[in-house]
Amino acid sequence: MILDSKSYRKEFEYSSLEKVLQERDRIIKFMKDFENDELPEKYYERDPSPETIYLLNIDYLKEICDLIKIKMQKKEDPKPKLAPFLAIEKILSKLDDEKQKHFLEDLKIKDEQLYYEYKEWKEGENLMDEQSM
Repeated sequence: MILDSKSYRKEFEYSSLEKVLQERDRIIKFMKDFENDELPEKYYERDPSPETIYLLNIDYLKEICDLIKIKMQKKEDPKPKLAPFLAIEKILSKLDDEKQKHFLEDLKIKDEQLYYEYKEWKEGENLMDEQSM
């Protein structure tokens, strides 16, 4: 499915900087491979054509680079305030699994940015827990 550049950007708006950088690298690799006639044959059997994807990737790359700029600036900012995340954790600790699921779905609807920031923070917490084991 082909997305316009703004819809494409929305797909990565709440992704981590690392994921956005990976997407940038994926786009650049495709573009270099296309320019050097090094794309696998399977790309020429697809619709849309590699030419179309290449042209779309030019717009996508601009959007991804804009997101990188924003995310790099946030990275330089001090760590986010933990109070909202800790409040969510406190609420979740009082709920059973099914109610936790509904609470998080409701949060996603009401405050999508907070939901994704919480999920990213939680993912980072889980990674630190695993590394300390």
